[in-house]
Amino acid sequence: MTNSKPNLLLNPKTGLLAVVLSPLFAVMPLIAGLALSRIFCGPDANEGNCGWAALPWAMFMTIPLAGLMFIAGVVILIVSLVKKSD
Repeated sequence: MTNSKPNLLLNPKTGLLAVVLSPLFAVMPLIAGLALSRIFCGPDANEGNCGWAALPWAMFMTIPLAGLMFIAGVVILIVSLVKKSD
């Protein structure tokens, strides 16, 4: 039974992609906020009626998810390299 299909998600490219993209995913609300702040926040905006008030709440979700994505990427990278060396 050595004729099994290779797992497409368990390769070094997938792990490396997750490791590289996880910091970008963590700060994605900040990047989007910089681009959209001109549209949604006028000169008379304060912290209650501007999109910047939602930035910390969005980053409360994206930073832990990016951490999990980074850890999963490292694990996938290590496992795929060990399996490839066998």
